[in-house]
Amino acid sequence: MHREYTLREAYRRASSFLQDNGAEENANFEAELLIRRLVGLDRTQFFMHLSDPFPADLATKLEEWLRRRAAGEPLQYIVGDQEFYGRVFHVSPAVLIPRPETELLIEAVIDEAGRRFAEDALRVVDVGTGSGAIAVTLALEKPQWHLTAIDLSASALEVAQMNAARYGVREQICWLQGDLLAPVGAGLSDIDILVSNPPYIPSQMVYELERQVRDFEPHLALDGGDDGLSPYRRMVSALASVKAGPKLICFEIGADQGRAVAELLGNVCQEVTVKQDLAGLDRIVVGWRSAVG
Repeated sequence: MHREYTLREAYRRASSFLQDNGAEENANFEAELLIRRLVGLDRTQFFMHLSDPFPADLATKLEEWLRRRAAGEPLQYIVGDQEFYGRVFHVSPAVLIPRPETELLIEAVIDEAGRRFAEDALRVVDVGTGSGAIAVTLALEKPQWHLTAIDLSASALEVAQMNAARYGVREQICWLQGDLLAPVGAGLSDIDILVSNPPYIPSQMVYELERQVRDFEPHLALDGGDDGLSPYRRMVSALASVKAGPKLICFEIGADQGRAVAELLGNVCQEVTVKQDLAGLDRIVVGWRSAVG
């Protein structure tokens, strides 16, 4: 495979390899993406230069990437990034790959904050920040806000800080390592908004997820306990224990968890709304504490 060949030949070989190794449905797309990212071409450039030689010094790297993909590793980990809210975020196996559904969480936070707080300089905590996609996006969209990002994983925080530095907001965000809201401690009383996309997959169901999620994405960011609701219970419990604190709470949830999480938030919030995604599935629960304590 190391003789001189064109981009077109590399594309055909890569697609054929992926078709033969479990990626039948998306082989062409994935082969194109891997080669484009490897040689640094956008889609238009790629198809304009199919007759150009494929760089011989990249042949071994392409073979490595194809083997990794054939083994089920997500494309995002192979190429090292994922787009979220119109920006590119570095990802690694230390963090969950940002999903399009989480963009709805960003929109819910911004919309509700605008309705409830106007343009105040709000204090916002992002629990389980992972890649930092939520905290960094909110810092960029609302530069007057003061963000705190929490994660139990030190490795995840390193990735999040890398993404924050990339977009010039690392100093706008306070970084804390620890379990859910524990690192905030008494500071919880000073927070205006709590936003979180916590682990919400029931423990036993983690092992039933598709291979590229089950075998490669961090279980710490997936496993929500026996029924998937443990992180929500613990955060709501923390909210119930403070006489001040977050008035706006925005959670991302699993598609079958709307009623359960809404009931939990109903213990500390006067208003609770469940919002659906584009498929009509429950995806976001928003709570408002008009009277705290």
